[in-house]
Amino acid sequence: MRIALLSDIHGNDIALAAVLTDIATQGPIDEYWILGDLLAIGAEPAAVYHRL
Repeated sequence: MRIALLSDIHGNDIALAAVLTDIATQGPIDEYWILGDLLAIGAEPAAVYHRL
């Protein structure tokens, strides 16, 4: 089982998109785990919410 761990996204949709693109090049992922600080503080929390 392959798990992608994401943490401290802080509403940064541009960085999240780059990370997800990189993860996609690593092969199939079975689960994505988000460890915290998903939407707070950043400039684009709604975009992050919709992307995930």
